[in-house]
Amino acid sequence: MKRIALLLFVLCYSLNGKASTYTSASDSLLKVLQTIPHDTIRLNIISQIIRIEQNNSRCIQYADTLMKEALLLHNDKYAGMSAYYHILYYHNHNDQDSVSKWLNIMRPYVKKSELWDYFFEAKRFQLNLYTNSRQYELAISEAQRMKQQSIQINNKRGFIAAYQCLSNAYVGSQRWDEGIKALEEAYRMLTAKDHPVDRISVLSQLISVTKARKDNQKLLKYIQEQENILHKHIAENPSLKEGFTDVYLFNELFYCYYYLNINAPEQAYSHLIKSKEYLNKNTYFTYRILYFDTLAQYNRTIGKYQQALNYIDTTLTMLKKDFPNDYAEQLLEKARIWKQVGQNEKAILFYEQALSLKDSVTTELSNTQMKQIKKKYNIEKNELEQEKRNNRTQLLYLVFIFVILILLFIFMARLFVIRKALKHSEYEIRKATETVRQTNEMKNRFLSKMSYNIRIPLNNVVGFSQLIACEPNIDKEARQEYTNIIHQSSEKLMKLVNDVLDLSRLEAQMMKFQVQDYDVIELCKEVCYIARVQNEQTGINVDFSTKIDSPIIIHTDTRRLTQALLSALVYPQEHRQERYIRFILSREEDVLHFQICNSPLADPAFVSQETIIRHDINLLLLQHFGGDYFVNQETPENPEIVFIYPISSESK
Repeated sequence: MKRIALLLFVLCYSLNGKASTYTSASDSLLKVLQTIPHDTIRLNIISQIIRIEQNNSRCIQYADTLMKEALLLHNDKYAGMSAYYHILYYHNHNDQDSVSKWLNIMRPYVKKSELWDYFFEAKRFQLNLYTNSRQYELAISEAQRMKQQSIQINNKRGFIAAYQCLSNAYVGSQRWDEGIKALEEAYRMLTAKDHPVDRISVLSQLISVTKARKDNQKLLKYIQEQENILHKHIAENPSLKEGFTDVYLFNELFYCYYYLNINAPEQAYSHLIKSKEYLNKNTYFTYRILYFDTLAQYNRTIGKYQQALNYIDTTLTMLKKDFPNDYAEQLLEKARIWKQVGQNEKAILFYEQALSLKDSVTTELSNTQMKQIKKKYNIEKNELEQEKRNNRTQLLYLVFIFVILILLFIFMARLFVIRKALKHSEYEIRKATETVRQTNEMKNRFLSKMSYNIRIPLNNVVGFSQLIACEPNIDKEARQEYTNIIHQSSEKLMKLVNDVLDLSRLEAQMMKFQVQDYDVIELCKEVCYIARVQNEQTGINVDFSTKIDSPIIIHTDTRRLTQALLSALVYPQEHRQERYIRFILSREEDVLHFQICNSPLADPAFVSQETIIRHDINLLLLQHFGGDYFVNQETPENPEIVFIYPISSESK
């Protein structure tokens, strides 16, 4: 009886919807069903009717109706519940193919409506059928997957159901220690807050296992715990009592086993009598076998061997067709009774039959297990090869995507560089355009100012020349004055034109220089001398000083450098006013500094187009020879002009 007790006691979970007055309750709900519209309330009532009718063929009719109406209303929850009721019905009728079919139908609705508790219970039904058909390895493999899935979604009911299925498969394949361990794991996960049916389901399996292992202490503990849970649940839900008649029967029969194990037949008898109260035409097949087996054990214990043999014959008749292993166990029990009464020949005969049958069952089981293991190995091998192929394909895809990403990155980087270059080019073009615009404006201003500066002396030359030519009788003094004006205007005009030409040549880097080596101190002295000559009538005094006590030869165009220095030591236009200019020559490493303080050229009062041109000429000239030129207006006293000129390596 070992395997059957484990396989079908767990059916108690499916009985929690059967009420004691199920016919009248079903009729009442059917009357209500005819009056309500097609909505969620109607689906709920159909679901209640199915729970009441789950043990007869009408269950399927109502489950089909529930599925149709749930699909019309697009209600995934009740569509999934309908699939569950189909699975429950076909499980109770041992229809493995239909259970698998409806489990596949149920899957999509489970994910949509979070019906995980129902799904794992349905999965447990399927695995129990695998175990019942001796597909132990398949049941174990699927139970392990169910456990992993429960871990992923953190569903406690899935954990417990997986451990129950593992226990059934392990015990069915005679791996008792692993089976008990799995059941104890499920038991440890249960708490007082869990549904009573879940707790009864696990406890029923534990009771069956501990009875088979003759662990009387744990057997009594589990029976009493299940009895307390059952009484409390029925006290709170009295209408469910008839639905739990098989559980009551189960409890009473295992009380009998316990008391028979401890040799207390009187106490066992009271439970045996009570168990008969729960026996009816709807009692499941396995519970009937269990009942007759208990009667046989009891009669054997009290010495009524013939009655015990009669009950064993009854169980043998019930087991002969579909349960060879349990049939062999009953033959062994019959042999023990014959041995106990001294009929050794009959005992030997039954021993031989039982052992022969057990050997064939064991051989068949071993062969089946080996086939299942080989099948599982081949399946896993194929899955592994397929996974390898998939991994290779994925790797190729990843490499391809990686290459595409690299090319895309290169393209984007190139595009970024091009866009950056375009932006830079655009910026440079705008900058150049702005520079051209500013240059044009400067040229326009320059030309307008130059035309003004040229027009005045030119008008003087033309005007006074016409006066001299048109008036022959002009007196000598006037003629001389006109001539002087013409001469001065001509010089001014020539100087302005020469400066403009020099500036243009310097800007175009087309100036021709007459470069020579010359002592810079001598050059400065000559410049000061020329300045004193030119400043005799203007009032400028130049004071030249230097701390350089030895000659320094520079490589330069002395004429043009002299002009540049001289321009800072004289008035840029005709002017007479006392002015003191300090001219200082100094050296810093390989650079000469010509510092001219209080220069008229730096005075804002003398700013004109001529001074601007002169500053530009001086700057370009000094830069051509590697030096610099700037006007410093932020001095404590008067503004100053600084010429910076490098000492050439040849001169050094």
